[in-house]
Amino acid sequence: MAQGLRVLLLVLMALGPAGAQVRPLGELREALGQDDGNERRKAAAALGAHSTPEAVTLLLQAYRVETQDAFGVRAACAEALGNTGQPSAVAALEEILGDPDYWVRGRAASALGRLPGAAATAALGAATQDRDSRVRVAAVLALGGRVGSGDLLLRAYQDPEATVGAAALEALVQSQHPQAEALLGRALTEAPWQTRYRAAALLARAGDPRGLAELAAAVRSDHHAGTALREAAGVGDPAVATLAALYRDGDGQLAPRVLDVLEEMEGRESTAFFASLAAAPGAAAADRARAVAVLFDRREVLTTDQVAGVAALLDAGDDNLTAVSLQILFERGDSGYLQRVLPLVHHDNKVVRHFALSNLRRYGGASYESTFVKALGDANGANVRLALEALGESGGSGSLPAIRAFAEERKYRRYALEAVEAIEARSR
Repeated sequence: MAQGLRVLLLVLMALGPAGAQVRPLGELREALGQDDGNERRKAAAALGAHSTPEAVTLLLQAYRVETQDAFGVRAACAEALGNTGQPSAVAALEEILGDPDYWVRGRAASALGRLPGAAATAALGAATQDRDSRVRVAAVLALGGRVGSGDLLLRAYQDPEATVGAAALEALVQSQHPQAEALLGRALTEAPWQTRYRAAALLARAGDPRGLAELAAAVRSDHHAGTALREAAGVGDPAVATLAALYRDGDGQLAPRVLDVLEEMEGRESTAFFASLAAAPGAAAADRARAVAVLFDRREVLTTDQVAGVAALLDAGDDNLTAVSLQILFERGDSGYLQRVLPLVHHDNKVVRHFALSNLRRYGGASYESTFVKALGDANGANVRLALEALGESGGSGSLPAIRAFAEERKYRRYALEAVEAIEARSR
């Protein structure tokens, strides 16, 4: 099975029963016998909402029957067993830990982490010895925070695969193990690079400046920069200043990679970074355009000052910046920006004119009737229709002659007649 399909199936399973109405056991039992593999997978995922021994029995039976897992049913059974919360699910998941597919075994390990008790912890301990390092990572992460996991995690920290050691270090920190702090410090100088970067990220999350310094040095030296950047992203807002410095100092290859990471970080500080980048006249035009696009995606969380900064971009002299800025103002602006918007209804770019008119329509109304009458002469048909609709909403009888001129044109007739009807109704 292709890795992309695996990821898609995992997402579908994670979304399975959450927020949906719980399907009756009888219905799910019947669905598990259908020929359609997708329906069997959905039924298995939905069984996780039933915290009963019967659900565990059905899931284990479904797992055993599914010999060719083209639809992710076996993995769905593993996920659902962990969701049932039933003690009997531990034994079922121990059986699934013997599955030939590492992906299914990994789902079983993650599911065991959601089940309480010493039996689940012991099963996870066995999974930390799996032949595939990806399963060992899943088991180690599932052990984090569990009572009695300390010795298992210390042993996993010595795993020959560095990704397992990195996961063990994170789990030890999560478990507040007494040796975790000392291990973090030593990892910065003694551990393989994967573990070292994870240690740096964990230190940075705890406010230790050594963490971000280590990650920044790795990125600047281009030594496994991609991993160092991903670890920095996991730190969240405290890492934004460091990443911003890497962007400013980076070359044509590094800077876009840093922007990719910052765009994935949706916190307050990364939004402030993109607001600053959008307003920086010395920044590359493509980067400023990207920054404004990010601000549009995050328009609902922009502060008042950031919206004001967007309005200032209307004078930037770049059509892309102007158009997207107008879209943001359309969503988040108010009438206070209309005097800046007004000149743009005469802009050379039809998209800029469209969103300028849209802003005037939303926030100005009848105050800009004469502007909408003039816009009836716009060379772009969409803008003419927008002007007709705006006049229909707030125009007065003085605009009727100009509107009636469009009533005989097929592509505008409906809009013109609706506008005339609305104005005449208001005038009665």
